[in-house]
Amino acid sequence: MTAEAGAGGELLVGELVGKAIGKGARRLTKAVGMVERGDDDAIHQVRVSCRRLRSDLKLFRKVLAGDWSNELRDELAWLANSCGEARDLEVIAELVRDGVTSEDEPDHVATILGTLTVDLERAGARSAEIVLGERTALLVDDLEAVAASPGLNDKAKKTCAELLPKLLASARQKFDESADQLKPWTPDDDWHEVRLLAKRLRYAADTTASVLGDEARETAVQAARFQELLGQHQDHCAAADALTALAKEAAAQSDSELSFTLGRLTERHRAARKPLREEFLSQYHRA
Repeated sequence: MTAEAGAGGELLVGELVGKAIGKGARRLTKAVGMVERGDDDAIHQVRVSCRRLRSDLKLFRKVLAGDWSNELRDELAWLANSCGEARDLEVIAELVRDGVTSEDEPDHVATILGTLTVDLERAGARSAEIVLGERTALLVDDLEAVAASPGLNDKAKKTCAELLPKLLASARQKFDESADQLKPWTPDDDWHEVRLLAKRLRYAADTTASVLGDEARETAVQAARFQELLGQHQDHCAAADALTALAKEAAAQSDSELSFTLGRLTERHRAARKPLREEFLSQYHRA
């Protein structure tokens, strides 16, 4: 079922669904081309493209008919996860490099960064092979076909002006409900979940801004600020976890000095969480 333009030129929700998926398919195609050329940040752009598409499919789930959207979300999750290790290692290596001080033993730092770099190169090669493989090509073809004629239910015949405010409000409510529970001592996983909800809220606001205007654009800007802070927090958590794993390997090899350096770097990244948590809570409760 496809939607036709509403009376007075008002856009129907079904039309916006097709436009959003089509835009996402083009974004993913561009990112795949970046990987093929070996461009910087290419793997990250593939992940972003997948996440935005999954967010749009979730935003519009109440107007979609059939199982096709779940199947696409699963495939997009597979592709994003396939690129996750490489992107995480890239961020971790950069954080470790930037966080080194004169107190750290240079040889130890070189060993740590060397290990991370080798792991990153291997993970990047694996990710690129998947991105440029047949399964990804089929996913892009499916997205383009769905964008041209998405399976929709009767709710898709409603105008965007009628339905989109409710969809955006729902995304905002889910974010607020989780963010309200955060405290400075809340576990890392809960902060990470709020980061994901902030990202979904931002993408939802971006998608609906062409119809809802300034209100949605302001929500997108605000959500982006929250996402940035929570993203930095998650990066430090990931760096601490990775360094802890390396410290265990060093201890197993009886390299106590390297293990000590890794432990000190780990604590540095764990300590970096506190000001980010305080800044987020301050901004959130002022909003």
